[in-house]
Amino acid sequence: MSYYFRPQWRKLRFEILNRDEWTCCECRKSIKGRDAHVHHKLPRALGGQDIEVNLISLCGACHATRHSNLHVGLGAQFLQSTAVRIAKLFGGEELKNFQGDRLGVALRYMGVKRLRPNQLEPIVAALNGEHILLISPTGSGKSLCFQIPALLAKSHSLVVSPLKALMADQVVGLLRRNFPATFINSDLSREEMAQRLDFLERGIFKLVYLAPERFVASRKRQRELQVIHDNRPSYLIVDEAHCIDKWGDAFRPAYSELGTYHKQLGSPPILAFTATANKETRNEILKSLKAEKAKIFVEDLDRKNIALARLQKHDDKDRAKLIGELHANMRHQCSGKTLVFVPTIKKGEQVRDLLLQHEISAQFFHGRLPKMEREQIIAQFHGDAGLEGVKENSCLICTNAFGMGMDIPDVRLVFHWHHPSSVEDYAQEFGRAGRDGRQSLAVLFTKSDDEKLLNFMAKKSVEGSNISPQARSIALEKRKNSIQKIKSFANQRDKCFNQLLLDELGSTHKPIPRLSKFFLSLAFAQRQKRERRNACCDGCWRKRNARKATMFAREVVEIMEIPNQRLP
Repeated sequence: MSYYFRPQWRKLRFEILNRDEWTCCECRKSIKGRDAHVHHKLPRALGGQDIEVNLISLCGACHATRHSNLHVGLGAQFLQSTAVRIAKLFGGEELKNFQGDRLGVALRYMGVKRLRPNQLEPIVAALNGEHILLISPTGSGKSLCFQIPALLAKSHSLVVSPLKALMADQVVGLLRRNFPATFINSDLSREEMAQRLDFLERGIFKLVYLAPERFVASRKRQRELQVIHDNRPSYLIVDEAHCIDKWGDAFRPAYSELGTYHKQLGSPPILAFTATANKETRNEILKSLKAEKAKIFVEDLDRKNIALARLQKHDDKDRAKLIGELHANMRHQCSGKTLVFVPTIKKGEQVRDLLLQHEISAQFFHGRLPKMEREQIIAQFHGDAGLEGVKENSCLICTNAFGMGMDIPDVRLVFHWHHPSSVEDYAQEFGRAGRDGRQSLAVLFTKSDDEKLLNFMAKKSVEGSNISPQARSIALEKRKNSIQKIKSFANQRDKCFNQLLLDELGSTHKPIPRLSKFFLSLAFAQRQKRERRNACCDGCWRKRNARKATMFAREVVEIMEIPNQRLP
């Protein structure tokens, strides 16, 4: 007997329809008889349960839109299953446990027709139970590489994420796609925390976001820690994994203990992701996680749609004037947005006042703002004008608290008032630009004594940490070396800035045998597109032009909304 004709389902179906008052949850029209459908938000094929929070009432028309792919999907499913069988002939142990039919179901549930070329192999490795480290540029779809394995896993997965704003942004995006996800942090009320922990125990969530500090033993959080440890995850996912190397030595020691917490959680497969990590940083990440045998995937980090400009400007008023000019010209060309990164809260407030003199009313985002204010600023910058009381804001000043993971596709200009403390930080932050693939520009302001403030901040951070004097000395020296390297790159204006960054961050080959990859790509992935670069950097521009590099920045803005328009 079909599952949907069994008495227990028929009883539950009527309970859900009564709960929803026989009204379609999508179009709100009354439903009855054969037009009254009950839909699993997370399909049963992906582990979705017959529980109230996973079931909604729909009319026949709205239910059909949820499954519109079925009548044309059978041919694609046959192709996928055939391709997987052939790939396994050549893939050996790499593909022994790979289930292509379940991957196809997950992709359809996520609304993804085909994977990007860089996503296929990490997903296959994760589904095979491997530890992985994926280094891939911002906007390349790293999140899907852990969302798909988590969706197909039997239980939930934990996502270690560094910032509250980042957790909230990603969870909201997942909930909009009916992906059962949540976060746990100190902003939650006691009642809300209790309910989320109860749902976690009941197996309702697939992804649970939390900071590494939530694993630290605490009497105040005994219930939370008990639930986390008693309900072992299918995967331990480390988003923005470069934070292990960047912060684990002194600033946030919980990051350096993730390897220990991983063991306490039952040693599930580790999936680590970041946009930037050179060879030394990769080794440090995996050593700290005690996952030295992880498979490393490093994609092409070259963002061809982002032009890079290093401009030496000592006067703050001149910088603000140029930002005002380029922002105004960009807004004339398109409806894009501008980000201005600053090193400190004090400097951010000064920059906000300077931009006001050029008729730019920019908001300032930093980690010390109250939660509600942070959320409102993010909503305004996203352009969520449909929300009550929210007006779009096209220019935002921010500290590096905004630099990681925020998915805002139409950022066209990214300014750095001061070069950051490492090459990895810079690539992470200018990568906020052009996530939709359109022409964008990143401007790095420099002056001769840039490292003074950064060295002072590094020293203050390390001295305030609870580590031994010897460890402090090592941590401080490491940070000073990183600061010196990005300063050196910023001032080598006769060399290609893009090439300097790429040489530092590197790339590597992929492990799946070539023939197996061909057949899997045929079934699940898009064809690799060859991107075209319209403008490279100030270093390349200087080789052909005697004018100041500010002209390069102006010319890039002028071609922003002209398809395939290259600088002469």
